[in-house]
Amino acid sequence: MSAKNSFFTLYGDFNKNKSKNQDTTIFIHASDIHLGSHQYRNEYRADDFIRAFQEIFCVSIIHHADFILLGGDVFTSLEMLPGKLTKIINILTEFKDYTGGTIPIIAIEGNHDIRKFSRGVKFSKRGQSWLKLLLNLDLLILLDGNMEAPPNSIYLPYDSKHKKGGKIQIKNTIIYGNHYLGEDPEEYIPKITKAIEKKENFFYILLQHFGIEGQMKNVPGINYNKLLSLREKVDYLALGHYHLQFILDDWVYNPGSTEAACSVDSNFKRGVFIVKITGKKHYEKKVYSLRLINRKNIWKTIYFPYSFKNKEDIKNYITKNLKVEMNRSGDELDLSNPEIPMLYLVLKGWKPLLKYKLNERDLKAEILKSLRVVDVKIYQKFSDPIKNLNDFLNITS
Repeated sequence: MSAKNSFFTLYGDFNKNKSKNQDTTIFIHASDIHLGSHQYRNEYRADDFIRAFQEIFCVSIIHHADFILLGGDVFTSLEMLPGKLTKIINILTEFKDYTGGTIPIIAIEGNHDIRKFSRGVKFSKRGQSWLKLLLNLDLLILLDGNMEAPPNSIYLPYDSKHKKGGKIQIKNTIIYGNHYLGEDPEEYIPKITKAIEKKENFFYILLQHFGIEGQMKNVPGINYNKLLSLREKVDYLALGHYHLQFILDDWVYNPGSTEAACSVDSNFKRGVFIVKITGKKHYEKKVYSLRLINRKNIWKTIYFPYSFKNKEDIKNYITKNLKVEMNRSGDELDLSNPEIPMLYLVLKGWKPLLKYKLNERDLKAEILKSLRVVDVKIYQKFSDPIKNLNDFLNITS
C-alpha cells in the first residue's frame, strides 16, 4: 500500500490500531447516500455527497468497525459523470487497500439504485446498477434474495466466488438482505419471516429498503404492525429509504440520508448509526447516532413591503438584507468548504409589478457574486396585491 493512500495519511498504520476483541462486534449503518446527485447543477454540491460517503469509511476506521451496512440508494440514479464515478471507485479501492479488506461493505439496492428511468430513457433490462459494477470490482458485497423461491431458498449463503447470496456471517452476527421490493412490500413480510433461520448464540440483522407508515408526513410506508412477526427472528432491522432518522422500539433503525438530497432534507435529523454488540449468548446492543460533516444550510425569508418598480431596486433590497449574515470579503472563496452555506431564499410580501418580474437567473448570479454562499435556491411566495387590497378594504370598512 502506498503512503499516498488518503486513509494512511489520516490514520497511519491500520494494523497498529486495530481492535482484536472477539466478544464485541461493531458496525456502521448508513443509507441514502445518493452518489451522483448533481444538485442544482452545482459541482461543489455533487462533491458534498462523495465527501459524506468517504466520511463513512473514516468513521468505521476510528471506531474499529467489523463491517459497514449500506441500506440502499447508494447512488441517486443510473446517470453518473465519469469523473465522479472514478472518485468513488478510488475511495473504495483505497479503503480496501488500507484495511486489507477486513471491514467489508455490505449493501442492498434501493429504488434509486435500480430505477428504470434516467433523463427520459427507459432501461428495459431490470437489474442494472452501479452497485453491481462495484460488486464485480470486488469493492463491496451486494446481498439479494430470490423472493420467488421457497422460504428455505430465498436467502442462500453468500458465495464470494460467484458474488451471489442473501445472507452472510461476520463473527456472531448474521446479516440478511435483499433489493428494494417496490412500493408495497407488506406482502413479502411473512415470506421473509419464514426464510430467516433463527439459531441460538447469533445476533440477527435484516437489511431492507422501505419506510414505516407515519414516520414522514404524507409519505407512504409499511404498517408497523405488519412487521411485528419479524421481531421474533431479527434483533436489528436496518432500514434505508426515508431521509429522516428514526428509531422504533429499540429494534427498527433508519439512519436517514448522509447529505441533504433536497431542500426538505436540510431540516431533518440524519446521519449514520454506530452500533456496538457485546456478549456471546446474551447480547447487549448500544446504538449511537452521528451527524456527518455536511454542507451548512441557511433558510432566509425576505418580505417585500411594497411592489418594487425597478429591477435594480429589487436586487439591491435582497442583497442588502442578506449581507448581514453572508457578506463576502475580497478573498477568493474555497467553495469546497462545507462551512460555505447553501442558501434557501424565500421571497414573500408584495409581488413586483408584471413589467418588473423577477428574473431568478440574474438574481442568483448577483447573490453568488456578492455573497458568501455556494449556491442559492429561490422560492417566490408573493401575495396577490389586489387580494391584499380587498382584504384591507374589508377590514377597514
